[in-house]
This record gives sequence, structure tokens and C-alpha cells, in this order.
Amino acid sequence: VEIIEKPLPAVRLAAQTASVPEHEVGSTVGPLFESLENVLGDECGALSTPIAQYSLGEDGMDITVGYAYGGERRDGFELVDLPAVELAICGVHLGAMDRIRETWSAVHAEIIARGYVPSGPCRELYVRAVSEDQSDWVTELQQPVERP
Repeated sequence: VEIIEKPLPAVRLAAQTASVPEHEVGSTVGPLFESLENVLGDECGALSTPIAQYSLGEDGMDITVGYAYGGERRDGFELVDLPAVELAICGVHLGAMDRIRETWSAVHAEIIARGYVPSGPCRELYVRAVSEDQSDWVTELQQPVERP
């Protein structure tokens, strides 16, 4: 896994949120995206930048899924602003989501090796996520970091 350091831009999402036990994250994310797709439709590029943000909450995992969005708020989604991040450690996961934990482990090992600590919710940018079998999916894992 190639790991790089870079800043993350601020992004406004047309989003939906959920809080679920950690073992339900995988079965929750897809339906949230599908629900958003049904609301947004094919509005001029509205579905071109899918992003999910994850953070540990009191009752499990707090999930925000959405698409970068410049339009007005409408029924069926909320507008969520993800702030710019000065520095993130990022790695690319290739293929099916059932192996993404391994890539996240590599990213977190590299964070420690470089002397950083996580600072805020992690993000996944779904660069390519079209096929049903996920074999050609490309996902950028993004973890904001800071020096301890």
C-alpha cells in the first residue's frame, strides 16, 4: 500500500447520517448511498464524488455518507460541511470492501511509524465504486493526523 501525506480540502456533502454498532457498518453504508442517489438523481454531476466519514460514537460508529454538492438543501438529505484538514495520512485500497480493514491497518501502522496520532474522523473517498463485485473498486483512505 502506497501511503502519502497531504492536506484535505473542505467539502460540502449532500449527506445522510447514521449511528450503528461497528459490526453493522458494512451493511449500512451502501443503503445510505442508495437512498441519497434516489433523492439526488442524476442532477448534473451530483453523484460524482462519494465520500464517507467515520468516527467512534457512544453507541458504536457514527457514519456520514454523501456526495460533494454545491446545490441547495432539499428534502431527503442534509448538508454537512467536512472541514479542511491540514494534514492527513492517505492510502489507496484496491478491490473489495471485505478486505479494507487490512489497508486501514497499514495506514494506521504508518501513522505511528511517522510519529503522528489520528486527529479527527477518518474519511473514505470512493474514487471508483461502480461494479457489483467490487473487484475494480478504488478507495482512498484518509486519516487526519497531528504531531502529539
